[in-house]
Amino acid sequence: MSDLTIAQSVEIALDLLGANGGVVVSESNFSANLRWANSSLTTNGSTQDNTLSIAAFVPVDDGIGCGIASGQVRSVADIEMLVSTSTASAIAGGASEDASDLVAGPVHANFSEAPQAADFSGIEHIAKSLGVVMQDTSAQYFGYAEHSVDTMYVGTSSGTRMRFAQATSRFELCAKSPERDRSAWSGQGGTSLNDVDVLAHAKNVSQGLVHQLTKIELEPGHHKVTLSSSAVADLMIYLMWTASAREAAQGRSVFSASNGATRIGEKLSDRLISISSDPAMSGLETIDHVVNLGSSSMSSTFDTGLPIGRTSILDKGVLKALASSRFSAGEAKLPFTPLADNIEVIDQDGHGSLEELAARMIDGLLITCLWYIREVDPQSLLLTGLTRDGVYVVREGKIIGAASNFRFNDSPVGLLNRIVDAGEAIDCLPREWADWFTRSRVAPLTIEDFNLSTKSEAI
Repeated sequence: MSDLTIAQSVEIALDLLGANGGVVVSESNFSANLRWANSSLTTNGSTQDNTLSIAAFVPVDDGIGCGIASGQVRSVADIEMLVSTSTASAIAGGASEDASDLVAGPVHANFSEAPQAADFSGIEHIAKSLGVVMQDTSAQYFGYAEHSVDTMYVGTSSGTRMRFAQATSRFELCAKSPERDRSAWSGQGGTSLNDVDVLAHAKNVSQGLVHQLTKIELEPGHHKVTLSSSAVADLMIYLMWTASAREAAQGRSVFSASNGATRIGEKLSDRLISISSDPAMSGLETIDHVVNLGSSSMSSTFDTGLPIGRTSILDKGVLKALASSRFSAGEAKLPFTPLADNIEVIDQDGHGSLEELAARMIDGLLITCLWYIREVDPQSLLLTGLTRDGVYVVREGKIIGAASNFRFNDSPVGLLNRIVDAGEAIDCLPREWADWFTRSRVAPLTIEDFNLSTKSEAI
């Protein structure tokens, strides 16, 4: 940002917004990544990116308009351009239905400090470990590792000055047979690549390839399955993203009841299973105040600066809360419920590892990960997608081989009452949503009658 510090750019933007006010967010991102294919490192690099985003509030007919503009700035003139663009957008867009007074949020003492420095030693750790793994010539290895540090500066015309910094890591390893007819995956999310045991992941995928040497023909249908923590995370993250108070109260979601009511208070599972988000979750901490540019049924720009606490969407099988902005909470006549950017899925009776859980299943299928997940029906939250990189056949508690991949059609809400066993919740990487969501602590689950509707030719 040239001679301007990030904090200065936020203050200048707020001054230029004047009495009408608004929200200004500047983000500084440092990231480094490593990519490999065919058991060879292919690319690596690091980036630094600074972005200034402005939500301008402007009086318009019948209320307050909110317009947003974002870009990189090197001078005061660049900031003036963003303020002008966001102001014009607010006028063109008309009155915002969720307009409300901004709160006087916290003022952080370190607001003017430089962005948090990035420690990229984890990239070196991954590279060295891969050097050992790639000596194995019985398989070819593919994958990706990334570490990033984001520092966010938030200023509002109501006096809020917040600075948040957080690190995020992602590791994925895929092993493929030389003939490309077998493939296994293992991944890990978190806050540091130094925590990744690459050799353990390599052992996991190598064992998967061995299991896949035995091919077992299995017809589509409703099967008893054990889903890995990664697969469960992908399904339950989608549940959390659609747990909107507004849609439920309007009769447009799986969480709707009759006559404008919601299913809050209803028992959705006989298991003591809970789904929650918490900015203070140990090891997976995240931003603890609302920061929004743009509004939806679950969030509002005008809520920026409000605190985020722990929210139990599901508590011991009972639906307890639905996400909302202040405006949508008022519409639905429910408490204001902002969600943190993490998820925990635990079963009070869950115990043991994924392998132990699959063994307790006795007979069924072990599914390691899912991908290409899409919504089919919001009223039931029916999702479809594909299994990937290993569907293992379990007989008498042991893996005896692998089936083909399948397309699935099932609902993360509907399957809650078909859970028959659970393992211990672990930090995991959701395969499908890894580009957007990595802070997950989730238990593997065994589910009756999981609908594997058709076979897939994908490996």
